[in-house]
Order: sequence, then structure tokens, then C-alpha cells
Amino acid sequence: MYASNMIEPAFPNDGELIEIFDRVGDLREAAARLATGVGPDSRSALAPLLRAMNSYYTNKIEGQHTYPADLEAAIEKNFSKEQDTFRRQQLAIAHMRLEKELEPVAVQSAWSHQFEQEWICRIHRELYAQLPEASLAILDATGQERGKLQPGVLREIEVTVGSHHAPSPDMLPDLLRHFAFRYGVEGYSASKKVIAAGASLHRLSWIHPFPDGNGRVSRLQNHLLMTHLKLADGLWSPMRGLARRQQEYYEALGAADKPRRNDTDGRGNLSSSGLTTFLKFWIDVCIDQVKFMSGQLAFDTLEHRFGSLALQIVHDFGRNMVHHRSSLQPESLGRTLYRLFQVGRLERGEFKAMLGLSDRTASRVISQLLDLRLVKSASRVGSLEPALPFFSLRFLFPGLWPEAESIPAPRVVQGEV
Repeated sequence: MYASNMIEPAFPNDGELIEIFDRVGDLREAAARLATGVGPDSRSALAPLLRAMNSYYTNKIEGQHTYPADLEAAIEKNFSKEQDTFRRQQLAIAHMRLEKELEPVAVQSAWSHQFEQEWICRIHRELYAQLPEASLAILDATGQERGKLQPGVLREIEVTVGSHHAPSPDMLPDLLRHFAFRYGVEGYSASKKVIAAGASLHRLSWIHPFPDGNGRVSRLQNHLLMTHLKLADGLWSPMRGLARRQQEYYEALGAADKPRRNDTDGRGNLSSSGLTTFLKFWIDVCIDQVKFMSGQLAFDTLEHRFGSLALQIVHDFGRNMVHHRSSLQPESLGRTLYRLFQVGRLERGEFKAMLGLSDRTASRVISQLLDLRLVKSASRVGSLEPALPFFSLRFLFPGLWPEAESIPAPRVVQGEV
């Protein structure tokens, strides 16, 4: 069979595309509403948290995730001495770094470049090249090592994943050329490009270009496509939804793996109706994630949630932060933290004035907010920026990352303010 036919149809039949185009319209409309409701400063504050969450969920799909507490420790450069935990921490940090590095590149690069072999190999190379050699072992189904992964290098071995026997290694260059030819068309409409992003997520997984890491690479490439189309804008990613509906994700991939059933099921090796099933699932996941984040970032309720966090800081886990005779009011602290999140940066003097405290007392509050990692600063006297430690999630964004909500607040040094 010719490589050009193996991943066809690249798109579902015209009749099946009608409903898909309608759903894409819903996705684009919802994503536009979300993007216009969140300013660039708030988006910048959220970005590190969401990259950590994306890393957690894409690795969870592979059964290789680290616990959120271990991930947060790795972000603070506190790595575990236990080898398997250390390896998972490294992989999570590598994903976060690469997502941050490649997002602006994806936005600036041509649409066609997003599907070229060079780009796909770059994602794989830069993800795995960050890991030490000990973390590059390729294991078989019994857990025995069967080789070392070479970052960015196409596989030279036969691979079977579940019921799918991946194409022969000698077909990979031709398959990837056809993949780029079919999906990287600059002249596609904006909606057709969204459909290409969804369909290519499956087709790249089906091609299985590398000995290991194909799922992570295909999902990161998909995330970068949505970034290029300016639909994600750093506010959401399909990765979370795919992980939280993992069984459905596998079933949808399996449907798109199926061969063509009959003459009405497309004009290629694979099933058009199976690809339609996958696309409908993927678009529904995207819409769900956009709507969920729209609710999380609704500013009429987010200000109240900052107030709830401030109340907990003053009266619960932050008992060491303030003395019971303190004049610090939760309402003032909540408003100040919310304002900082909105604008992205405040001079210390402005932050202190909003607290309504004496300079000495406000300085102690800032010091202890720094200890809680709720604010950050480049120096001891520099301006303040918002930070979102994992423990704050259950107050500010409940349900966003449930697995991280059990992390306790760090203890702060006792002192009367």
C-alpha cells in the first residue's frame, strides 16, 4: 500500500463534515468570549500553573505522572532522591519548559511548518533531550529494557500499540510528508484548520513516528496548533479534558484506527466514520474545557474567591501570619490580591496602601505572603507580582485540578503584625 493512502481520509466525508463545522463554530465563539474576558496580566499569572497542570495530565494519560506535591517541589528545584519519582519530576519539568519555549514559536511560524517532520522531531528531541540517559530507557510490556530512546530520531523498529500495528519504519518519511501535505495547507479556512488540528492528533498517533513518546508529542503538537490559531491563548488546553475523559479518548482513538468498512466509508485505508467519531469527541472536549475555564475566570465570582482565600489566610492555615490583635482585614487583603492578579504587577507602596496598614505592618504581611508563595518579587524591595501556588487552587479555582487541591499551605514564621 502506498504511504499516501495509509492515513486517508485525512478529513471525513463532506456529509459528515457539516455537523463538525457547526461544532467548530461553537468552539471558536466560546474561545473568543473567554479570550476577551481575560487580560494579558491575568493570563501571565495563570500560565505557570496551567503549564504544570498540562504536564501532569498528559503524563497521567501515559501512566507516568508525578504527584502534584512532587511536581510543585520540582518546580522549586527540590527533587526526590527516589529514582522513579525523580524521573517523573524531570519529565514533568521538561514538558513545562518546552511548552513555554515553543508556544511563541508556534504563534509566529507558518501553519504549514506545524506539520513538517522537522517540527515534529524538534518537539520530541527537545522534550527528551532534557532528560538524563537513565531516563531514556525503552521498556517492553514486561518492564524489561529493550533499548535507549534517541531524542528526535524516527523509530527503526516495528511497534504494536494495543490492537494497532504501526506502519513499517521504512514508510515513516513518506507518511510524514503526506501528513504535512494534507494538513499543512495555508489556504484552509480558520474552521478547516481547527478540523485539521483535531484530525491530525489521531493521524500522528497512528503513524507512531518514534519508539516512545508519541502520545506526549502528538498532544503537545495539538496544543501548539490551538495556540497558533489563537484559540487557547494560554487559558486552556485539550490535554486536561483528554486526561479526565481518558477511557473515552482511547475509545475515540480506537474508532479512528479502524479500517474502511465499505465504499461509503471514505476513500482511503481508514474509516471516515471512525475519524468523525474522534473529531466529535475532540471538539466536545475542547468546548468543555473552554466553558469550564470561562466559569473559573468569571471575574464577578473570582473576586469573591480571593476574599475567601484571604479569610483562610488570616483565620485558618495562616494563624501564624497575623496575631489575633492584628488590624489586617480579610476584605482588604482579598481585594489587594485580586487587584494584583488583574494587573499583574504592583509597586510595594501601592500594595501596602491598599492593605490599609502601617508601613511596618504591611511589610510583614508582604514578607509572609512571599513565604506563602502567593506573591513573588525579583528583589527584597522590588515590585510584586501574583503567584498561584498549588494550595490556593481549592479556594481560587475549585475543580480545575482536583488532584492538587489536597496540598496544604506552607507554614510561615510566626510574628505579630
